[in-house]
Amino acid sequence: MVEIRVAVDDATRVPGLMRRLARLFDRSSVSFDRSRREVLVNSEWGSRSVVSVVDAVAGWLDEDGVDSATLSIGNRSYTMASPTPLVTRQ
Repeated sequence: MVEIRVAVDDATRVPGLMRRLARLFDRSSVSFDRSRREVLVNSEWGSRSVVSVVDAVAGWLDEDGVDSATLSIGNRSYTMASPTPLVTRQ
């Protein structure tokens, strides 16, 4: 069993991420821990590749306009930034 966690700053954007992850995993495997502001996925390690999860989070960052999120798989954490460059004001 592997636990995948995605920390989110804005809880209003969680439904989009949960929908993406529910396409990869059983809906019952995906939940939101409001107190920790983390989307959790509990799944068998071999059931989906890490690349699919990374792609789902990257797509969510881009589509929902989220700047960044912390993705944790097991005991490792990674900060993912939006693939869309941020517009700076001059």
